[in-house]
Amino acid sequence: MLTILSKLFGPHRAVTIYAFLQTRGIAILGALVLIAIVSGIYLSASVEDHEHEAFLTLPVLSATPINGDIKTGIIISVRLPEGGATSITSTEGHIARTVTTQACVEKRVYVASGEARYRLKLPNKCTAGE
Repeated sequence: MLTILSKLFGPHRAVTIYAFLQTRGIAILGALVLIAIVSGIYLSASVEDHEHEAFLTLPVLSATPINGDIKTGIIISVRLPEGGATSITSTEGHIARTVTTQACVEKRVYVASGEARYRLKLPNKCTAGE
């Protein structure tokens, strides 16, 4: 490698470049690879637009605190209006503490696919009449 560098840059600069690559080359190469990976993930991520459809008060089938502590979040199963059931996870403790036998859930529908997604919300959203 030193011979190639000396042909390209001259013998004195070749030694300096070679020493730099030996000490910092791996770190620079690693940073470039990391930037390439993050850029690839960012560019390949599909961001789908969604629309708010409704706030629903749904019956809770089961509720399990995350890590045994309601302050860290909750995983609940709710009965949907269509008759099916779904599981919703919330890591927001103030929302998780509001879940009883009923839960306030926001229904979002993705524009392109029409797929419905559900999120836990505070109970005042469901009683506001929206």
